[in-house]
Amino acid sequence: MSAAQATTPLLAVRGLRAAYGKIEALKGVDVEINAGEIVALIGANGAGKSTLMMTIFGKPRARAGKIEFDGRDITGEPTHEIARMRIAQSPEGRRIFPRMSVAENLQMGADATESSEAEREAGLERVLALFPRLKERIAQRGGTLSGGEQQMLAIGRALMSRPRLLMLDEPSLGLAPLIAKQIFEAIRTLNRQDGLTVLIVEQNANHALKLAHRGYVMVNGLITLAGTGAELLQRPEIRAAYLEGGRRS
Repeated sequence: MSAAQATTPLLAVRGLRAAYGKIEALKGVDVEINAGEIVALIGANGAGKSTLMMTIFGKPRARAGKIEFDGRDITGEPTHEIARMRIAQSPEGRRIFPRMSVAENLQMGADATESSEAEREAGLERVLALFPRLKERIAQRGGTLSGGEQQMLAIGRALMSRPRLLMLDEPSLGLAPLIAKQIFEAIRTLNRQDGLTVLIVEQNANHALKLAHRGYVMVNGLITLAGTGAELLQRPEIRAAYLEGGRRS
C-alpha cells in the first residue's frame, strides 16, 4: 500500500524540545507522519531518537514545542491518556512482564484502551496469526521466551490496543538476522494489509529505510535530513555514516 496523502498529518511534531536535567536531548525537532505511512528515524547512538519517541508518549515532558495527533494538541497529556488515543509504543529493551504468561502480557496491552470482549478476541486472533510462535508459547512465562519471541510479544502487546499509530524502538536490536527479517516482514504486513501507521527507530538503517516510505536523520537532537527511504539510501553521507562500515544508528 502506498503512503496515504492527507491534508493534516496524523502526527505533527513542531519545534519540540526536551531535556534530562540540564542536558537538552531534543533541540527543536520537526517531524510529520501521515496516516498509512511507515516513517523511519535513524541516527547515531545518543542522537535523541528514543527521547523523541518517549516525549511523544508523554515521558519526559516537552519543555517547548507542540505535539499534535490527528489535529489535537497532546503535548501536555499524561501517558495513559495518550495510550487511550490509540498511540502504542513497543519500547527499546521490550520491557515485557517476565513472570506473566504470554496471554497475560497480551491482555495488558488490551487493558490500555477501552475494548469490547469481541475486540479483544479479534485482536488476540490477529496477533497470534501474525506471530504464530506466540500461539505455541501462549501459556509460557514471558521471561522464558527467546529474545526474538520477547520482541514479538512486545509488538503483539502494543497491537492489542488497536493502535492508529505504532511506535517501535529498536525492534531488531540483538536479534539473529532471520528473526529480525521476520519482525520487519510483520511490520510491512501490518502496514499493507491493515493500513497501520508506524514510526520506527531502528539501529539497522539499511533495513529501516528499505521498509519506510519516508525517513528522518537525527544528529545531536536535531533533524538534519529528510526524504523518502529510497532517497536517503542513495545519499553518500548516509551510506558513509550508516551503511558502509560507519556508525550504525
